[in-house]
Amino acid sequence: MAQTEEKTKRKKAGFFQWVLVIIVPLVFGIIVLSIVLSLMGIDVLNTSKEFANNVPFLSSVVTTQEEEEQVREQNNFEKIISEKDSQIENLEVEVSSQSQTIDELNQEVVKLTEKLTQATENQEGNQEETKNLSKLTKSYEEMEPERAASILTSVEEGLATAILNEMKDENRGEILSQMDAEVAAKLTQSLLE
Repeated sequence: MAQTEEKTKRKKAGFFQWVLVIIVPLVFGIIVLSIVLSLMGIDVLNTSKEFANNVPFLSSVVTTQEEEEQVREQNNFEKIISEKDSQIENLEVEVSSQSQTIDELNQEVVKLTEKLTQATENQEGNQEETKNLSKLTKSYEEMEPERAASILTSVEEGLATAILNEMKDENRGEILSQMDAEVAAKLTQSLLE
């Protein structure tokens, strides 16, 4: 009986023996087949990838060149989109800055327009005053020097100075000579300022 048990132990093949007997020859056969097919001009690697890609569970593990190319293109597109987004953000900041500058310039234009309008109105007023002053000066020049002197001593000093300033030198001298010495001196001093 002991011999039967020994024979049984010897006859049973172990797992390792099965691996050597089945898997090693199978791998060797696949390698030889790949070499032979490669020599015949068949692309074994790409063909096997395409076949594995069609198998339901292997398709998620194996990637073909087309899928790798699609992944590369997708990564390139994502990179381009990221760059474009950053450019858009930069341009939006620049537009905001330019818009603010435009608003400031528009406000300055409005202020300058208001100043110009005021200056134009003042100039028109000054032209009117100058015109009236010229008429008034002409009237005083046509008067007798004694009468013009008495009227000019009674008007405001600034107005009298302006009228005398507009007159011809001869008429001014005649009118000043007819005035009181103190008033004539005061008006002469105002004329020099």
